[in-house]
Amino acid sequence: MRFTATEITLFEVHTECVHLFIDSKRQFSLFCKLIRIMAEPQKSLCIFIHFSEEQHIPFYVEVFVNELAKFFDEVVLLCNDRTLTSIPALSENVVIEFQENKGYDFGRFYNYVKSIEKDNYYRIACVNDSNILVNELGRVLNWENISRFDFWGLVDSYEKPWFSTWSDNHHIQSHFLVFHKKAIGLLNEYFESVDVDAFFNEKNQKTLRRNVINKWEIGLSQFMISKGLKTGQFCDSQEFTKRFNIPLDSNVPHLLPEELLANGYPLLKKKVIFERKKFFRKNPADWKKLIRNYGNPLWKPDTLIEELIQMKKDR
Repeated sequence: MRFTATEITLFEVHTECVHLFIDSKRQFSLFCKLIRIMAEPQKSLCIFIHFSEEQHIPFYVEVFVNELAKFFDEVVLLCNDRTLTSIPALSENVVIEFQENKGYDFGRFYNYVKSIEKDNYYRIACVNDSNILVNELGRVLNWENISRFDFWGLVDSYEKPWFSTWSDNHHIQSHFLVFHKKAIGLLNEYFESVDVDAFFNEKNQKTLRRNVINKWEIGLSQFMISKGLKTGQFCDSQEFTKRFNIPLDSNVPHLLPEELLANGYPLLKKKVIFERKKFFRKNPADWKKLIRNYGNPLWKPDTLIEELIQMKKDR
């Protein structure tokens, strides 16, 4: 067998360790554990899925991505194909990649994950731009370290769309998902369980969206649960629906944005800002006040608010 210089160095170090520890079964066991740890993947990756027709990266995306960069070794800002005339100041571990906008989040995550050696990572996140990050992620990521879930997200849901094929519709909302080693190891099997070609060949956008909700938004969580993985969420929607006396199948980030923010949830759904549908409260909290009251004052809240006002006008 031929070794590279690096491999020879590691081999020599490991041989010396065996020589030092071989006289003790306990020490040899510890040595073997150390080798296993050294062999495990040590990198983390966050895939941030972004769509816009503008020729720049929005400020709210810049803020979100730079905050994620504090907690992941690599962050990929996955943009839809377009020409950018300017690029904001991004952290050194953030790269911008362009990709065809096909198959919603499922299609874009699938295509990117298939292009990398995912087993090189012990932790992979999939985050999209459907929310505004208003405050730091430190509390959430500290909770992650304590909780030790295989697959988790920021908030769950029991919402059942009429087209759902699932008897149990409990799922982690897909705008912020984190896969640890066991979940990463099951991604290929999950993809095989889904008719991927049907996603990419579907021409009717309404049908495609329903399929993505059914098989990705709900189906991914149900798949991970069926495999016995430990799943969880930072904010428990059932706890909030009980506390505020609303139906269990409510979409909590839509109905209780201020209550979530007050409990450390760091996101504000863009739909709360841009839409006033019948399923929102009749007298919703003023989103600008929410950003000012619960947002990080160091993140230029007035700049963020101005951008969102303009985005709302342009819709």
